[in-house]
Amino acid sequence: MTTNQNRKLVKANLALFKGGRGETARLLGEYRAAGGGEPERAPMVLWLDAQAQPDRAERLRRLHTLIASVPADDPYVQMARQYLQDEEAHQERIADADARPGLKFSGVGRGLALALLGGIIALVAISILNPPGQQAVSEVQPTAITAAQPTALNLPDNSRALVADAYTARYPQGILQVTAVEDESARVVDSETGDVLTPIPGARFYALHVVFECRGGICDQPPQAILALQLDDGSLIAPRAGAQIVGTTGLEPIALGRTTRGWIVFETPLVTPVSGLVVSAPDDAAFEPITIELAGT
Repeated sequence: MTTNQNRKLVKANLALFKGGRGETARLLGEYRAAGGGEPERAPMVLWLDAQAQPDRAERLRRLHTLIASVPADDPYVQMARQYLQDEEAHQERIADADARPGLKFSGVGRGLALALLGGIIALVAISILNPPGQQAVSEVQPTAITAAQPTALNLPDNSRALVADAYTARYPQGILQVTAVEDESARVVDSETGDVLTPIPGARFYALHVVFECRGGICDQPPQAILALQLDDGSLIAPRAGAQIVGTTGLEPIALGRTTRGWIVFETPLVTPVSGLVVSAPDDAAFEPITIELAGT
């Protein structure tokens, strides 16, 4: 595969990751026109092609085609089956609401379906371009991570401190540094209720402690970028919504020159090593995706 083909496929995945079906379809077309279509990438392309369809019936039809044409143990087949199961349950809720005149379907179900799509898209396996070389920066000093004091829940702190300068991404809106990692974290709680969360069977919680310095006036949504954990097989995983490390808070809004720090929690397969943290711009034109290498940490 040429670099241009690889770039098109990466951008198609990022477009779908951000919810742009039309942009995904356009980039897939350019990928194929450039000679893409390698057999080993067929399940990924079939998944992207199905999810890029604006018509629900056509989207479901292509997902069924994916299931019928790819081995049953392929991750894309499993994602397609889960998507179809949840879509069927969603339609049953709509039918139930229609059958009860006193109950109006307010769109909450549709919102849940869209949230599900976002979660599935986050698991799309992609091949990321070789990241550009990172320049060492000294603006944000490495932060030592001290062991957390025992809590009422008595949850263990198994985090490992990192040398922040070695795990840094610099982009127009700020500087992001990874200062600690906690693989198979056992102290993840619900951010609203405080209840201890348990990963789904076959998964584990992978948490990163990050420091962000604002370089763009007002940073009201730090780190002013889209973060995704990249696995060794190329998969991209979005942060786990509503999850945090016990006794901590998330990144807080700050102004130019100030820093904020906090933990970001991901839920990843146990069997797949983590390779990096992908930092991409909310606006594709702002900067190319940057990968902070995490393999071996």
